[in-house]
Amino acid sequence: MRSRSYINEATLIRLVDRYLLKEFIPPFFFSTIALTFILLMNELFRLIDLFVRKGLPVAIVGQILIYTLPLVLSYTAPMAILVAIVMSFGRAAQDNEILALKTSGLSFLSIMRTPFMLTLFFTFFLLFFNNYILPESNHRVRNLMLDVTRKRPAVRLPEGIFTDDFPGYTIFIGKKDEGRSKIYDITIYNARDGLLITAPRGELKSFEQDDILRFTLYDGELHQLVDSTTYQKTRFDKQVLNMNLDTELVRKERSYRNENELNINGLEEEINEQLQKIAELRREIAEIGNTAIDDYLRGNVASLDRAIFEIEKRFKTLDGTARKLSRYQVSFYKKFSLAFACIVFIIIGAPLGYLFKRGGVGGILLGVMLFSSYYVLVIAGEEFADRNNFPAFWGMWLPNFILLAVGFYLFFAAEFDRSPIRKILK
Repeated sequence: MRSRSYINEATLIRLVDRYLLKEFIPPFFFSTIALTFILLMNELFRLIDLFVRKGLPVAIVGQILIYTLPLVLSYTAPMAILVAIVMSFGRAAQDNEILALKTSGLSFLSIMRTPFMLTLFFTFFLLFFNNYILPESNHRVRNLMLDVTRKRPAVRLPEGIFTDDFPGYTIFIGKKDEGRSKIYDITIYNARDGLLITAPRGELKSFEQDDILRFTLYDGELHQLVDSTTYQKTRFDKQVLNMNLDTELVRKERSYRNENELNINGLEEEINEQLQKIAELRREIAEIGNTAIDDYLRGNVASLDRAIFEIEKRFKTLDGTARKLSRYQVSFYKKFSLAFACIVFIIIGAPLGYLFKRGGVGGILLGVMLFSSYYVLVIAGEEFADRNNFPAFWGMWLPNFILLAVGFYLFFAAEFDRSPIRKILK
């Protein structure tokens, strides 16, 4: 009898596993595709603009889209797990299937077993993905965009920013109307001739067949320092300025990588380097302070002001180095926390779907709302940590710990069917 009972229970668990996998996998892939498309919408509009207005080749636009995709997937994949688990358990709860399984002797933990194991496998995959594929794609898309800005002058002339991408010139454009090739609030500095040109409005045209970018400026002024004592100011109604362009798209490989383009080993090296710089700066500050105190006690009061200046300068450098260290630490912990979020979502999503009994559209909305809360916490933690106002570890891991605590509460409520939430809903 014992052997027969064991076989029946094992068979029942296998049937439940197959059933839950069948319920989990389709919404997971559907959610991944749908959410990825939604988050890519802003990027798609930008790429369409590069193709239609800037004339960028379709192949290059496609490469930018492909290189951008891993960054979006690193967020949408955990979100899809949450949505899928809430939907599958919510639909099963709506039909009282989970209640029937618990009545037959299965615990809620055993019902969760297969989705949890599948999510655990996906967590390790996402950690590999965030450590190797994501940094490389970020590096390639940044390199490609730098190459594009050197080929397409309209891309490299953003509004409200000084740019020196053109040799010998520094250019500022307050506003652009690309549809009519109009530009406004223009400032151009010619370093070779020491000439400053300002104009309230103008036109910008690119003659790529002749490798020329032409500025036509109206109602402006030319400012030039002829020599050390003579300054010349000239007003003009119309001024044409041609700049030579290199319009060939030359693909270059750049060795420098920022914090979003490094894997775990690279981030560890950068973190150790910044920690060494901080320790060296603190040592220098201490030495300068001790030397200044000794000089002051000997009666050399004048050296105190110089010491204060040197200490303040190093404190500014120390602040910048600490912020840089924090950015590297945020990227380091983020790779692990986003992957671990999959486990958090399975722990909180399964009992949430069961307790709220929300499948279908309701499950999607519930999952999206929960992930949005998590995402807001991650962004807030990242922002505080980047400003060096909050430890990077807690900035990235605190959202997981908060939701994990909520998830354990919901799990025990689902396991023992004792929850204030269900009383409120009734």
